[in-house]
Amino acid sequence: MSRVHQILKAALEQRQSVNPKYSLRSFAKDLSVNPSFVSRILNGKQTIPSARLEEIIQTLHMNEASSRNLKIELVRDYMKELGLKETELLKQELWESVPEEVI
Repeated sequence: MSRVHQILKAALEQRQSVNPKYSLRSFAKDLSVNPSFVSRILNGKQTIPSARLEEIIQTLHMNEASSRNLKIELVRDYMKELGLKETELLKQELWESVPEEVI
């Protein structure tokens, strides 16, 4: 399970600790998404679309550090889906930062 899934699962569990009757369906309703969408995310079968990310962060009332961590983990998940390694991305960024005159 990726960190994105763990973060969202922790948010659901926190709400359930406050209200034991709080369900996955309630969580989905709060996030304005379909319960099956939330289920797929929590089970690691789907990632959060970037278009929905800010809305989810606001709905969960995440602080700046938590929202930054969620975004970083989401990027890592996308990189894994694309078959990229973080070191490969870093090498590419370093390569692109070299001035053309040096090459």
